[in-house]
Formats: sequence, structure tokens, C-alpha cells
Amino acid sequence: MPQLWESADKSIQKKVLEPGAFTRKPTECSTCVITVEKINVVGTSEADLREEYHSAILDGQSEKTVIVGEASSEIDEKVERAICMMNIHERSLVTVAMPPIRSNESLVSSEPVTVKFEITLTHCKRHKPVWQWSAEEKYQVVSRYKGRGTELFNDSRIADAFRKFSKACKLLITLEPIADLGLDKQLECDINNLRLALYNNMAICQLKRKNYHHVVTLCTKVLDKDVDNVKALYRRGVAYGKMGDNEKATTDLKAVLTLESSNHSAKEQFDVYNNRLQESVQRSNDMLRRMFKNVQLTPNL
Repeated sequence: MPQLWESADKSIQKKVLEPGAFTRKPTECSTCVITVEKINVVGTSEADLREEYHSAILDGQSEKTVIVGEASSEIDEKVERAICMMNIHERSLVTVAMPPIRSNESLVSSEPVTVKFEITLTHCKRHKPVWQWSAEEKYQVVSRYKGRGTELFNDSRIADAFRKFSKACKLLITLEPIADLGLDKQLECDINNLRLALYNNMAICQLKRKNYHHVVTLCTKVLDKDVDNVKALYRRGVAYGKMGDNEKATTDLKAVLTLESSNHSAKEQFDVYNNRLQESVQRSNDMLRRMFKNVQLTPNL
């Protein structure tokens, strides 16, 4: 009976074809040499794996060097997860399920996408497990992930950027509570600032994807630590406005203008939501006046 592994969400399946030598599995930052063969794609084309799904692993080249954790696309992250379940010299059949292709949040094709391929782990320079990393090591890796996330954001790969920022943030959370670690004050300050930058970066990704409630949550985390953070105030203000809460929107955007009076974007957004707020107040006042007028005109019986 072939050995079978499946991810919890059932989007990745690995069936062992040749077991290889039992070893400790690859970990975050491990350098792995793999061979990928017999790629079979259903629901899209191999070209789309590279162009639409941005796979750097399933690009038609047989041998690849992969550093676990460096994947910049959803499909390559899933391949990495399969690799982390492999032994040296193991050959397996991996099946990856992907959502349909989207362009600007609109479906290009509604057909589900399935990719099957054979993969062999030919070499692994295993990195020590995350729980053995020092705070400085985690800070350096997180900084690198953040930098890559920024590149993806600038390339308009918003979902990929968000996943990269989120991955970096989860790694930093393993340092909590940071005050108990007795770190050098500069390193502790750098880590705290990096966490706030990641929250802000995730917020702008969520704003681009119109997930306004998530924007508010992330920005509030920043503002709980840095009450005058202009980026968080601006993004939360815009999110409140998009959610129809003009009062909270104008409060946040006014705070931005207090801190940066020349912030033209904040001024434009403030004017939009302040006008809507004033119109809403005017409608309420008009309604109240009509109500009182009707009460005064009603005869006493």
C-alpha cells in the first residue's frame, strides 16, 4: 500500500512512489535540490502556471534548488509543503489543487485547476528548526520576507504580497512576549517596529482587496502601539469610509491632517467623507423637524 499524505485543507496530496532513506524532514530555510518530472495540468496550461500562478518551481526545468520559505506564490508554497514531508531520495506523486485564475478579482475561468507531477528530493541541507533560532536570526529572516513582500506588492501581486507579509508576521509572533527575552534594546525596538510595519503592509493589501473589516483590525493593532501612526490612521479612515462609517472615517483622516497638514490624499478623502457626514446630519435634522412639525399639527383629542 503506497504511503499517502494529504494536507488538512485537502489541496495537497503526496503519494510515495519510492520511499528513499528515512531522515529528518526539511525545515524552514532548508536548501533542497529537487527533480520535477511528468507535469500534468488540468484546467489551465503549463504556461499559465508560470504566467498566471507565478510558479518558479513548475516552470518546465527538471532540477531545481528550493529554499524552504522563499516561495513567492501560492502554488509554490504548496509544493514547498509537500517537500517538507519528504525523505532524501524519495520520489512521490504530488497533486496540487488551485483556485481558478482571477484577473483583478474577476474570474477568468471557473474551471478548477489540478496539477500533478513527480518530484524527487535528491539533496537537503537541513536548517535548524525555528524553535532553535535566535531573536536576531528571526529578525533577519522576517526582514528578508518583508522585502520580498514589498517587491510583490510593487508588481501588483497583492495576494502573494499579503501571504509573504503574513508569513513574516507569524514568525515574529513566536518571539512573544518579547519583553521577557531580555534582548538588546535596539534589537527589541527594531523587532517591534518591524511588526508594526508588517501590520501596516497587510492592511494596505487588504484595502486593495476591499476587505475593509480586516483593514480596521490590522490598523487598530498598529495604533494601539503607535497612536500617531499616519499610515494606519489613513488606511483605517479610508476603510471606515468604505464601510459607510463616515464619522469614524473623518475622525481618523482629521487626525492625519493634524499630523501632516500637507497630506493631499488625506485631505481629499477627508473632504469626501466629511461631506457625506454633513449630508447625513442634515438629513437627520430635516427628518426631526418634520416629525416635530407633524406632532405640533396633530390635534389634541
